[in-house]
Amino acid sequence: MKQRYSLSDIEWKIIQVIWEKKEATVKEVWHHAFPNQEKAFTTIQTYMDRMVDKKLLNKRKIGLVNFFTAAIEQEKFQKKATKGFLSHAFRGNMGQFAAFLVNDLDLTPEELSHLQRLITEKGAEKC
Repeated sequence: MKQRYSLSDIEWKIIQVIWEKKEATVKEVWHHAFPNQEKAFTTIQTYMDRMVDKKLLNKRKIGLVNFFTAAIEQEKFQKKATKGFLSHAFRGNMGQFAAFLVNDLDLTPEELSHLQRLITEKGAEKC
């Protein structure tokens, strides 16, 4: 099965918990991602099993308990997902995306300063 790099909101919450904890049970993910039980335990279990089928998570069983780990590194996945998003939402146009970030989002002065620093540093590397 081909690996997907776009996730539903629930899948993002699940994989972020797994990346943070390195390994977790369904119950741990459920408590951490949905502390007010916004989703049923069985729903999270189903999502996690599907994520194993999609090769996003690995599962190992010890006794009656399943332990899940990420099947892909966080940074690698984020890069692939971002490239896919850029391709779909901005037709791959990085300049349009950067303009959107600066003009359409309420960035704090600190965030704008950080972006400016990154752009300056990246420009210096290219020279």
